Amino acid sequence: MATNFIQDGKVVTCVAPAGGVVSGGLYAIGQLVVVALANAAAGANFEGATDGVWSLPATAGLLAGAKVSHLTNALVADGTALSIPCGKLVKGTVNGIAQVRLSN
Repeated sequence: MATNFIQDGKVVTCVAPAGGVVSGGLYAIGQLVVVALANAAAGANFEGATDGVWSLPATAGLLAGAKVSHLTNALVADGTALSIPCGKLVKGTVNGIAQVRLSN
């Protein structure tokens, strides 16, 4: 194996932003979008998933197969101003929740 391999990258250690993180929440760490796997206070290390299919808060009207981005801890249409691209929907928004396949 190559000697410069570190990890598969599906889960990475990040530093919690201001306000901390809540397990299951969607967060942007710079341009990296993760789902927190545990609660953490601001400035503390936490594990964040960069991959997988997750049920997350989303704006209304997003349809399965659509590219989506992260904005203010929720999924929005890709290309929304100030948003960070993060994946594609597996299932569209129903009652404010959509299923997304994260891909950073």
